[in-house]
Amino acid sequence: IWVQSGYFSPRREGGDGGLYLMQQDKRLSEETYLKTVGDMSSIRNNYYTLQDQEWHGVNTFCCGGFIVLGSNPFWFLITNILTIGPFSLFAVTTFSEKPILITIAVAIFALSQYGLLRAGMMDPGIIPRNTTGRVPIVPIDDYDVDGTPLTFCDTCKIFRPRRAKHCKYCDNCVERFDHHCPWVGTCIGARNYKYFILFLFSITILTAYVLVINITLITESYKKHNNNIGEALKDRAIPAGVAVYTFLVFLAVANLAFYHLQLILANQTTNEQMKETWASRRNPYDKGCGSNFKHILCSATPVSHLINRTDYYADDEESEAPSGPSTRSNMYQQVGNN
Repeated sequence: IWVQSGYFSPRREGGDGGLYLMQQDKRLSEETYLKTVGDMSSIRNNYYTLQDQEWHGVNTFCCGGFIVLGSNPFWFLITNILTIGPFSLFAVTTFSEKPILITIAVAIFALSQYGLLRAGMMDPGIIPRNTTGRVPIVPIDDYDVDGTPLTFCDTCKIFRPRRAKHCKYCDNCVERFDHHCPWVGTCIGARNYKYFILFLFSITILTAYVLVINITLITESYKKHNNNIGEALKDRAIPAGVAVYTFLVFLAVANLAFYHLQLILANQTTNEQMKETWASRRNPYDKGCGSNFKHILCSATPVSHLINRTDYYADDEESEAPSGPSTRSNMYQQVGNN
């Protein structure tokens, strides 16, 4: 079966880049392909069934490929435990006293958990390897915005799109690679960066909010016990423990949130900042604080390269599947010309 697992030409400004299809070694007949190409769900299932046998990256596919875990699923689980466990203990033990405040905290927690799960369980922007056996030739006009040639990845055998990088932990090239986050368990790239930021900012707000509530509870207990701090802490042992925990977490995530806020406003990635890519020259991606913030956090999530989409065939959702010898010829022509 034909699958979308070849390599992708570097994306030009304002364009989507070229899509090059390849035929897997373990492939079905052309007749079977033409029968199944109209059913996209069937193609997705076949894709992951076949691709898992040839997958070179360190990833785990679940639920037919709709969940893509990175190279650190264990630490991703630990992160969920470290967020759900303490907050659940805090919410259950204090809800009866501060129901409105705890309800607000639950809403913030749900937002942060949504960001964490989305960031850790989706394709971060993996660029499939070129396994055709051919070395792709980059078009003459496909140069970076500053005039330098695009980088060729010796591992994936592709010309990496702008700002992409090969992650040594997940063993994949990732679009707009920011960094590999072991706590989220995967790479942070073009597709999941805004969800990572959602988690980071909301967990910073949540820890500060929970810390204030716990300090308030301890202060009330302190006054109740005639300014006896020992009795107050004994009476409020759980809020005191949660307060210490949230304070330590707040110090870590608040610093990271402020760092990423600076990167967003300057339209830089962590990888670019660490390498000082734009230290001696102007960053061509910087369009101003407002435009950078809107582009990075409010734009639509790019389409994943790991799941077959209908955009190869036609923009019309009701278009029929390609058929006949011309389709097969066009596929070979696309591969052969590049």
